[in-house]
Amino acid sequence: MWRGGDSHNTEILPDTDRIRYVETDLAFLEGKPVHFICGIYLVCESGRCEVSTGAENFSLCAETELIFLAGTLLHRLEASDDFKARMILFPKDVFLKAMLPIDTPYLNYADEHPCYLHTSDERSRLTWRQACVWMDSAGMLFSGDYTSQYRELLEFDWLQSFLIWLFGTIPEKQESQSSSTRQQQICRSFMQLVREYAAQEHGAAFYAGKLCISTRYLHRATTLCLNGKSPKQIIEEQLLAEVKVLLDDPSLTVTAISERLNFPDQSYLTRFFKRHTGISPRRFRVSSRG
Repeated sequence: MWRGGDSHNTEILPDTDRIRYVETDLAFLEGKPVHFICGIYLVCESGRCEVSTGAENFSLCAETELIFLAGTLLHRLEASDDFKARMILFPKDVFLKAMLPIDTPYLNYADEHPCYLHTSDERSRLTWRQACVWMDSAGMLFSGDYTSQYRELLEFDWLQSFLIWLFGTIPEKQESQSSSTRQQQICRSFMQLVREYAAQEHGAAFYAGKLCISTRYLHRATTLCLNGKSPKQIIEEQLLAEVKVLLDDPSLTVTAISERLNFPDQSYLTRFFKRHTGISPRRFRVSSRG
Protein backbone atom coordinates (compact mmCIF):
# COMPACT_ATOMS: atom_id res chain seq x y z
CA MET A 1 0.00 0.00 0.00
CA TRP A 2 1.26 3.46 -0.92
CA ARG A 3 2.28 5.40 2.17
CA GLY A 4 2.82 8.81 0.66
CA GLY A 5 6.58 8.84 0.14
CA ASP A 6 7.77 10.25 -3.14
CA SER A 7 10.89 11.18 -5.06
CA HIS A 8 10.65 14.79 -3.91
CA ASN A 9 11.53 13.98 -0.31
CA THR A 10 13.44 10.70 -0.72
CA GLU A 11 16.95 10.79 -2.13
CA ILE A 12 17.33 8.08 -4.77
CA LEU A 13 20.89 7.45 -5.95
CA PRO A 14 22.03 5.37 -8.94
CA ASP A 15 23.78 2.88 -6.68
CA THR A 16 23.38 1.59 -3.15
CA ASP A 17 25.41 -0.44 -0.68
CA ARG A 18 22.28 -1.96 0.84
CA ILE A 19 18.74 -2.86 -0.17
CA ARG A 20 16.51 0.21 -0.36
CA TYR A 21 12.73 0.51 -0.57
CA VAL A 22 11.23 3.75 -1.90
CA GLU A 23 7.85 5.03 -3.01
CA THR A 24 8.19 7.37 -5.94
CA ASP A 25 6.68 9.04 -8.99
CA LEU A 26 10.10 8.85 -10.73
CA ALA A 27 10.11 12.64 -11.11
CA PHE A 28 13.86 12.63 -10.37
CA LEU A 29 14.29 10.85 -13.73
CA GLU A 30 12.29 13.39 -15.73
CA GLY A 31 14.91 15.93 -16.75
CA LYS A 32 17.71 13.56 -17.70
CA PRO A 33 18.48 9.83 -17.73
CA VAL A 34 20.21 8.13 -14.80
CA HIS A 35 22.38 5.03 -15.13
CA PHE A 36 21.66 2.69 -12.23
CA ILE A 37 24.47 0.38 -11.16
CA CYS A 38 22.26 -1.48 -8.70
CA GLY A 39 19.36 -3.76 -9.62
CA ILE A 40 15.81 -2.44 -9.77
CA TYR A 41 12.41 -3.99 -9.17
CA LEU A 42 9.48 -1.63 -9.60
CA VAL A 43 5.71 -2.05 -9.47
CA CYS A 44 3.21 0.55 -10.64
CA GLU A 45 0.27 1.01 -8.28
CA SER A 46 -1.68 3.67 -10.17
CA GLY A 47 -1.55 6.08 -13.08
CA ARG A 48 0.56 5.81 -16.22
CA CYS A 49 4.21 6.47 -16.99
CA GLU A 50 6.46 6.14 -20.02
CA VAL A 51 10.07 5.30 -19.26
CA SER A 52 13.06 4.78 -21.53
CA THR A 53 16.25 2.74 -21.22
CA GLY A 54 17.78 4.60 -24.15
CA ALA A 55 16.78 2.62 -27.22
CA GLU A 56 13.69 1.01 -25.69
CA ASN A 57 10.56 2.49 -24.12
CA PHE A 58 8.20 0.86 -21.64
CA SER A 59 4.63 1.92 -20.82
CA LEU A 60 3.76 1.46 -17.15
CA CYS A 61 0.22 1.36 -15.82
CA ALA A 62 -1.42 -0.07 -12.72
CA GLU A 63 -0.23 -3.61 -11.92
CA THR A 64 2.86 -3.46 -14.11
CA GLU A 65 6.18 -4.94 -12.98
CA LEU A 66 9.53 -3.68 -14.25
CA ILE A 67 12.78 -5.43 -13.36
CA PHE A 68 16.41 -4.87 -14.28
CA LEU A 69 18.60 -7.33 -12.42
CA ALA A 70 21.97 -5.79 -13.25
CA GLY A 71 21.02 -2.14 -13.40
CA THR A 72 20.04 -0.02 -16.39
CA LEU A 73 19.85 3.46 -17.79
CA LEU A 74 16.41 4.88 -16.98
CA HIS A 75 14.62 8.08 -18.02
CA ARG A 76 11.06 9.20 -17.24
CA LEU A 77 9.56 10.58 -20.46
CA GLU A 78 6.08 11.47 -19.24
CA ALA A 79 3.68 10.50 -16.47
CA SER A 80 0.14 11.15 -15.31
CA ASP A 81 -0.43 13.17 -12.15
CA ASP A 82 -1.64 10.07 -10.30
CA PHE A 83 1.35 7.88 -11.20
CA LYS A 84 2.65 6.05 -8.13
CA ALA A 85 5.28 3.33 -7.99
CA ARG A 86 7.05 1.26 -5.37
CA MET A 87 10.69 0.42 -6.02
CA ILE A 88 13.35 -1.82 -4.54
CA LEU A 89 17.03 -1.11 -5.21
CA PHE A 90 19.48 -3.92 -4.48
CA PRO A 91 23.30 -3.93 -4.61
CA LYS A 92 25.03 -5.98 -7.26
CA ASP A 93 27.13 -7.96 -4.77
CA VAL A 94 24.08 -9.07 -2.78
CA PHE A 95 22.29 -10.02 -5.99
CA LEU A 96 25.23 -12.09 -7.27
CA LYS A 97 25.27 -14.11 -4.04
CA ALA A 98 21.51 -14.50 -3.89
CA MET A 99 21.13 -15.69 -7.49
CA LEU A 100 23.42 -18.73 -7.19
CA PRO A 101 20.64 -21.37 -6.84
CA ILE A 102 18.49 -19.81 -9.59
CA ASP A 103 18.49 -21.39 -13.04
CA THR A 104 20.11 -19.38 -15.82
CA PRO A 105 17.07 -19.64 -18.15
CA TYR A 106 15.02 -17.71 -15.61
CA LEU A 107 17.67 -15.00 -15.49
CA ASN A 108 17.75 -14.82 -19.28
CA TYR A 109 13.97 -14.48 -19.40
CA ALA A 110 14.00 -11.57 -16.97
CA ASP A 111 16.72 -9.84 -18.99
CA GLU A 112 14.76 -10.20 -22.23
CA HIS A 113 11.32 -9.45 -20.74
CA PRO A 114 11.85 -6.73 -18.11
CA CYS A 115 8.26 -5.44 -18.22
CA TYR A 116 5.09 -7.40 -17.43
CA LEU A 117 1.48 -6.25 -17.10
CA HIS A 118 -0.66 -8.52 -14.94
CA THR A 119 -3.79 -9.88 -16.58
CA SER A 120 -7.34 -10.38 -15.29
CA ASP A 121 -7.17 -14.17 -14.90
CA GLU A 122 -7.29 -15.62 -11.40
CA ARG A 123 -3.71 -16.89 -11.42
CA SER A 124 -2.30 -13.49 -12.37
CA ARG A 125 -4.50 -11.75 -9.80
CA LEU A 126 -2.98 -13.97 -7.09
CA THR A 127 0.56 -13.28 -8.31
CA TRP A 128 -0.07 -9.53 -8.20
CA ARG A 129 -1.35 -9.75 -4.63
CA GLN A 130 1.75 -11.73 -3.69
CA ALA A 131 3.99 -9.11 -5.34
CA CYS A 132 2.32 -6.46 -3.18
CA VAL A 133 3.00 -8.54 -0.06
CA TRP A 134 6.68 -8.73 -1.02
CA MET A 135 6.72 -4.96 -1.44
CA ASP A 136 5.05 -4.55 1.96
CA SER A 137 7.75 -6.67 3.57
CA ALA A 138 10.47 -4.66 1.80
CA GLY A 139 8.84 -1.45 3.02
CA MET A 140 8.86 -2.77 6.56
CA LEU A 141 12.49 -3.93 6.43
CA PHE A 142 14.33 -1.58 4.10
CA SER A 143 12.75 1.88 4.27
CA GLY A 144 14.88 4.90 5.15
CA ASP A 145 18.13 4.44 7.05
CA TYR A 146 17.21 1.15 8.66
CA THR A 147 19.69 -0.53 10.98
CA SER A 148 20.11 -4.11 12.14
CA GLN A 149 23.03 -6.03 13.61
CA TYR A 150 22.09 -8.80 11.15
CA ARG A 151 21.69 -6.50 8.14
CA GLU A 152 23.79 -8.53 5.67
CA LEU A 153 22.08 -11.80 6.58
CA LEU A 154 18.65 -10.18 6.48
CA GLU A 155 19.26 -8.66 3.04
CA PHE A 156 20.68 -11.86 1.58
CA ASP A 157 17.85 -14.07 2.89
CA TRP A 158 15.14 -11.63 1.80
CA LEU A 159 16.53 -11.04 -1.69
CA GLN A 160 17.20 -14.71 -2.37
CA SER A 161 13.69 -15.70 -1.24
CA PHE A 162 12.18 -12.88 -3.31
CA LEU A 163 14.11 -13.83 -6.44
CA ILE A 164 13.17 -17.50 -6.10
CA TRP A 165 9.52 -16.47 -5.81
CA LEU A 166 9.82 -14.02 -8.70
CA PHE A 167 11.42 -16.49 -11.07
CA GLY A 168 8.82 -19.06 -10.05
CA THR A 169 6.22 -16.78 -11.65
CA ILE A 170 7.92 -16.82 -15.06
CA PRO A 171 6.17 -19.95 -16.44
CA GLU A 172 2.86 -18.23 -15.70
CA LYS A 173 4.02 -15.10 -17.52
CA GLN A 174 5.21 -17.14 -20.47
CA GLU A 175 1.81 -18.81 -20.76
CA SER A 176 -0.01 -15.48 -20.76
CA GLN A 177 2.05 -14.12 -23.63
CA SER A 178 1.17 -14.84 -27.22
CA SER A 179 3.60 -16.97 -29.19
CA SER A 180 6.32 -14.96 -30.89
CA THR A 181 8.22 -15.45 -34.11
CA ARG A 182 11.93 -16.19 -34.24
CA GLN A 183 12.57 -12.64 -35.41
CA GLN A 184 10.68 -11.21 -32.43
CA GLN A 185 12.69 -13.44 -30.10
CA ILE A 186 15.92 -12.25 -31.71
CA CYS A 187 14.88 -8.62 -31.28
CA ARG A 188 14.17 -9.12 -27.56
CA SER A 189 17.59 -10.70 -27.11
CA PHE A 190 19.19 -7.94 -29.18
CA MET A 191 17.60 -5.20 -27.06
CA GLN A 192 18.86 -6.85 -23.89
CA LEU A 193 22.37 -7.02 -25.33
CA VAL A 194 22.20 -3.36 -26.40
CA ARG A 195 21.28 -2.30 -22.85
CA GLU A 196 24.28 -4.26 -21.58
CA TYR A 197 26.97 -3.54 -24.16
CA ALA A 198 26.17 -0.39 -26.19
CA ALA A 199 28.45 1.79 -24.08
CA GLN A 200 31.42 -0.18 -25.43
CA GLU A 201 30.29 -2.06 -28.53
CA HIS A 202 29.00 0.20 -31.31
CA GLY A 203 28.91 -2.18 -34.28
CA ALA A 204 26.04 -4.47 -35.35
CA ALA A 205 28.47 -7.31 -36.08
CA PHE A 206 29.23 -7.72 -32.36
CA TYR A 207 25.54 -8.29 -31.54
CA ALA A 208 24.95 -10.55 -34.52
CA GLY A 209 27.89 -12.65 -33.33
CA LYS A 210 26.46 -12.84 -29.82
CA LEU A 211 23.15 -14.01 -31.31
CA CYS A 212 24.86 -16.45 -33.71
CA ILE A 213 23.20 -14.89 -36.76
CA SER A 214 24.37 -12.78 -39.69
CA THR A 215 24.25 -8.98 -39.60
CA ARG A 216 21.89 -9.14 -42.57
CA TYR A 217 19.43 -11.31 -40.65
CA LEU A 218 19.67 -9.05 -37.60
CA HIS A 219 18.91 -6.04 -39.82
CA ARG A 220 15.92 -7.83 -41.31
CA ALA A 221 14.58 -8.72 -37.84
CA THR A 222 14.88 -5.24 -36.34
CA THR A 223 13.45 -3.40 -39.33
CA LEU A 224 10.50 -5.78 -39.32
CA CYS A 225 9.81 -5.86 -35.57
CA LEU A 226 11.17 -2.56 -34.20
CA ASN A 227 9.34 0.11 -36.19
CA GLY A 228 11.66 -0.06 -39.17
CA LYS A 229 14.79 0.77 -37.17
CA SER A 230 18.11 -0.72 -38.17
CA PRO A 231 20.49 -2.25 -35.61
CA LYS A 232 22.76 0.79 -36.09
CA GLN A 233 19.94 3.21 -35.22
CA ILE A 234 19.04 1.28 -32.08
CA ILE A 235 22.64 1.03 -30.89
CA GLU A 236 23.14 4.75 -31.46
CA GLU A 237 19.96 5.65 -29.56
CA GLN A 238 21.27 3.74 -26.56
CA LEU A 239 24.75 5.21 -26.95
CA LEU A 240 23.36 8.75 -27.13
CA ALA A 241 21.53 8.23 -23.84
CA GLU A 242 24.76 6.93 -22.29
CA VAL A 243 26.60 10.08 -23.44
CA LYS A 244 23.93 12.31 -21.88
CA VAL A 245 24.27 10.51 -18.56
CA LEU A 246 28.03 11.05 -18.47
CA LEU A 247 27.73 14.70 -19.54
CA ASP A 248 25.77 15.25 -16.34
CA ASP A 249 28.94 14.48 -14.39
CA PRO A 250 30.94 17.76 -14.22
CA SER A 251 34.10 15.90 -13.25
CA LEU A 252 34.29 14.20 -16.66
CA THR A 253 35.73 16.04 -19.64
CA VAL A 254 34.40 15.35 -23.13
CA THR A 255 37.70 13.62 -23.86
CA ALA A 256 37.28 11.36 -20.82
CA ILE A 257 33.73 10.53 -21.89
CA SER A 258 34.89 9.64 -25.40
CA GLU A 259 37.45 7.27 -23.91
CA ARG A 260 34.99 5.72 -21.49
CA LEU A 261 32.46 5.07 -24.26
CA ASN A 262 35.04 3.70 -26.67
CA PHE A 263 34.87 6.49 -29.27
CA PRO A 264 38.01 6.91 -31.41
CA ASP A 265 38.52 10.43 -30.06
CA GLN A 266 36.79 13.54 -28.75
CA SER A 267 36.05 14.97 -32.20
CA TYR A 268 34.29 11.75 -33.23
CA LEU A 269 32.10 11.93 -30.13
CA THR A 270 31.32 15.60 -30.81
CA ARG A 271 30.27 14.87 -34.41
CA PHE A 272 28.15 11.92 -33.26
CA PHE A 273 26.42 14.01 -30.61
CA LYS A 274 25.77 17.00 -32.89
CA ARG A 275 24.38 14.73 -35.60
CA HIS A 276 21.75 13.40 -33.18
CA THR A 277 20.98 16.51 -31.12
CA GLY A 278 22.00 19.49 -33.23
CA ILE A 279 24.25 20.87 -30.49
CA SER A 280 27.72 20.12 -29.15
CA PRO A 281 28.31 18.11 -25.96
CA ARG A 282 29.62 21.23 -24.20
CA ARG A 283 26.55 23.26 -25.13
CA PHE A 284 24.29 20.43 -24.01
CA ARG A 285 26.11 20.29 -20.69
CA VAL A 286 25.63 24.03 -20.11
CA SER A 287 21.96 23.99 -21.12
CA SER A 288 21.15 20.98 -18.92
CA ARG A 289 22.57 22.76 -15.88
CA GLY A 290 20.49 25.84 -16.55
